[in-house]
Amino acid sequence: MRWDLSKIFPDDASALEHANAQLNRLKGFVSKLETEHEPAKLLELIKLIEDSVDEFGKTSQYTWMRYSVATDDQGAQKLLGTLENLWSQVSEQLSVVQVHLSNLSDETLREIARLDPNYEHYIERVILERKHTLSKDAERILALTSATRRGAIAKIHSRLESSYTFEVEIDGQIQKLTTEQMKALRRSPDGNLRKLGMKMLLERFANDSIAITEIYNLIVKDYALESRLRNFERPISMMNFHNEVSDEIVDRLIETTSKNAEILRKYYRWKSKYMNEQLTLADVYAPLKPVKRKFEFEHARDIILDAYYSFSKKAGELVQRFFEEERIDLYPYPGKVSGAYCIYSTTKLPPYVLTNYNGDMYDVMTLAHELGHGLHGELSRQQTYFNHDTPLTLAELASVFGEFLVFDKLRKTLDGEERKLFTASKIEEIFATTFRQNMFTKFELRVFDEVERQGYLSWDELREIYHEVLLELFGDAVEIPEWYKNEWAMVSHFFETPFYVYAYNFANCLVIALYKKYLNEGQEFVEKYLELLSYGGKYSPEKLLSRVGIDITRETFWQEAFDFIAELVNEVVD
Repeated sequence: MRWDLSKIFPDDASALEHANAQLNRLKGFVSKLETEHEPAKLLELIKLIEDSVDEFGKTSQYTWMRYSVATDDQGAQKLLGTLENLWSQVSEQLSVVQVHLSNLSDETLREIARLDPNYEHYIERVILERKHTLSKDAERILALTSATRRGAIAKIHSRLESSYTFEVEIDGQIQKLTTEQMKALRRSPDGNLRKLGMKMLLERFANDSIAITEIYNLIVKDYALESRLRNFERPISMMNFHNEVSDEIVDRLIETTSKNAEILRKYYRWKSKYMNEQLTLADVYAPLKPVKRKFEFEHARDIILDAYYSFSKKAGELVQRFFEEERIDLYPYPGKVSGAYCIYSTTKLPPYVLTNYNGDMYDVMTLAHELGHGLHGELSRQQTYFNHDTPLTLAELASVFGEFLVFDKLRKTLDGEERKLFTASKIEEIFATTFRQNMFTKFELRVFDEVERQGYLSWDELREIYHEVLLELFGDAVEIPEWYKNEWAMVSHFFETPFYVYAYNFANCLVIALYKKYLNEGQEFVEKYLELLSYGGKYSPEKLLSRVGIDITRETFWQEAFDFIAELVNEVVD
């Protein structure tokens, strides 16, 4: 199953023609907005600007999809470069809009929101962003240089990783594997293969240590500089602001997760005894059964659809359309980006999903995860462009919830040892999106502090900081091979979006609270949950979550999630 991009545009030229037309349209509307102060006319122009950017998003989505499946194709590389230049011009125009609106009186801005309540949250954000908005010229410079700053630099890392291939002997045959297929070896039942695969992969990053170190230092400095220019207290504060969540709430999440690390250590000590071997970090995802269970794509599809339909007929129908309309690019192949994602850059197109499916339980859950994103994207398309997307704090909500649906559906069909082992696999996935992502966040916080203090971190210094956070999390529960210090260089989010990763932890803890409500409230919750997804980013996260009875400001909120995780662990290890 592969995407047919001709359903979006017949060719690259048509995509660029559309983008240029929308950019010119946008410039015209922005020019009129700059001299306008009357609320009704401002609202009309905001809507026209919004529609232009939404239409431009069709080319943006097409371009990223085209590049994702052919990173080694010169046409795709050229198209992406052209798109990034055009997007910098779009960003420049939006910065003009931001500056002009921020200079208007509160009275004028609130009148715009009164005329159309759909723009209430948008206007609230304009008012809040005032203290972080620079002058017109400064905003213009930042927007125009975005095509050559950290986003563009991060692409070098992505292209390096996508270009890696490895020759590995598996079952007596030499196989040529991509980076993503090498990562999948962590779930092999063969312990020697797990260790060999990760050693080869992580040492490959070391071969490019000079380039990767320079890339990462530049990204850290660029992000830190912008956060300082915009008057944020700390670099992470800029991400927290964009995520519409306070520093205090995020700090409490990081602290609470760290305090509960013994839950993870307890599990891995049990796993070592169960497998009768001293586990290394290369073995933390090792299957507990010696025979690795494989899932053909059709079987995985049926499992996922059954789970979504059991939750809600509407949700099931929307997810099924991804399969029927072939909006999933499923299997790994050379040139395809690693990992998985769901893309919905515009309300004018449906969401699409990309995975690197290898057929194990992890891949089934990854597909369920990305289709959760897809469900969110489908439901929020009813909003206007400025309201359809959520901050990262809610971006992972529907995806992680989708994983829980599949997990709970399958778990109820099992008993005895099989149920225990299946629960253990889910625990490991929860660890990956809570403790592991929290470890990543702590790594980023220390790196940013040290780069601020020293001005630069070497490859070896970055490896040592990563080793420190590994030790803090795992302690003596697993062995940490020397080459595992290189793993930080494999975490694409460090390069693409600094401080993105805590959103996974945030979402997982949030989804645990939501899932407990679903188990208690049943159908009544289902309707409220789908309504929550349909609002997209129309309201702040706190306001949206209050609609389903969730209060993330409560001091014990995060701890309750880890109490739930501890119960799952005790069910397996006791």
